[in-house]
Amino acid sequence: MARSQTSPLPKVMNIGTTEIAPKFGSQSELRPVSIWYMASIVAFSLGAQSVVFCSNQVLQNTLRDHFTKNEALIGFVMAFNALNMLWVTPFVAWKSDRIWTRFGRRRPIVMIAAPILALAVILTPHAPSLWIVILLVFTFQVAEDAEIAVVAPSVSDTVPDQQRQIAGAMMQFIPAIAIFVMGRYVMKLTDRAEHWPYTIAGLLVITTAIIYLAAMREHYVPPRANERFKLFNYGKEIFRLREYRLIYIVFLCQPLWVIVATQWFASLATQELHMTQSEYGSAWAYSGLVTLLVAIPLGYLCNMLGRRRMFALMGSMLVVVPLTYGIFWMKTATGIAVFAGMQSFCFNLFRMNFIPYVMRYTTPRNVATIFGFTSVMNGLVRFTMIPLAGFLIGLTGNYRIPLWGGYIGVIACVAAILAMRPPEKVRDEIARIDAEVASASQHD
Repeated sequence: MARSQTSPLPKVMNIGTTEIAPKFGSQSELRPVSIWYMASIVAFSLGAQSVVFCSNQVLQNTLRDHFTKNEALIGFVMAFNALNMLWVTPFVAWKSDRIWTRFGRRRPIVMIAAPILALAVILTPHAPSLWIVILLVFTFQVAEDAEIAVVAPSVSDTVPDQQRQIAGAMMQFIPAIAIFVMGRYVMKLTDRAEHWPYTIAGLLVITTAIIYLAAMREHYVPPRANERFKLFNYGKEIFRLREYRLIYIVFLCQPLWVIVATQWFASLATQELHMTQSEYGSAWAYSGLVTLLVAIPLGYLCNMLGRRRMFALMGSMLVVVPLTYGIFWMKTATGIAVFAGMQSFCFNLFRMNFIPYVMRYTTPRNVATIFGFTSVMNGLVRFTMIPLAGFLIGLTGNYRIPLWGGYIGVIACVAAILAMRPPEKVRDEIARIDAEVASASQHD
């Protein structure tokens, strides 16, 4: 017979010289926050994005110049991030929904992952062999995927619904700083010493993690300490609402028109367009520059108008323009800059609206779990499509092949978003699911 179990009382937390007891997390209790707070709680994504930049734009040339010319093998190593997203992010996210420590439930993840991430990425360019590179890449991408697991949940935990499109814009703005700085300035340093992008990324990881840890205000949610990860129960939780399944389809297909489509642009620039890494970095930096210029104003505009679903659809459909341009007319460094700017605008419009839209289907008890599984979908398409693209590129020598897959991603994303019922129409169903989760947490 199952025995009932009461949730432990929240422990008093010391912050500076003031002692406070954490409050139970609830959207109705969340107060408006400043834009500076939003920037602080997503700050560590700047460090993580610096590592992503190294993985996507620098690592392939490091591998090709020093270890292997096999494009399929290079694609496989670059896809480690996607492989780890299949298990690291969902488990860490699931666990963070169920714990409570003296530091909260999200902060411990960053406290553990950040030092590992920084050390591994700094050591990568100094590796003496391909196997050591593979080990280091695997390690830092495990840590990176663990950190990513708490980005959206940190926003959902502490930012009220009426400000989330602004927070979504900040989730785009902060990483864009890394894209712009790394591409525009740090990539130039590779002509002097190849280690600089990795070294600077590692230092940014530590710095931004400290900012997050100092700023994050955790809201107490009763832990489920006795709950063990069981695949059947996990599957039941993440698939029980129809909208969850549609959300996963979006996250499965969206990388086709962002990450997969552009994963080989560094090779396209250096091999086909005969650009230096520095020239390519400067051109691709316009992706970050556009985000820096439009993210915050666009976020405020979208927040004022609402219409999250409509704007997410617009972002998905507009990306057809840069995809077509990239396939047929992108011939120079200027062309890469134009593509990067257009794609960045579309992705910003999509993500700053779709992420807050998805949050409306979640509760404090399952927000990380749901977003964690979106990473499985995201990682699955990356892990399969990036090596496949590398294989096709190796056969044909055409670095633009991945752009064609972007059209498939657009069609699937639009269809899935249109099929989602508005959150208001499933509010009772969401409340019932949350009540079932709360009830289950009281039993072994």
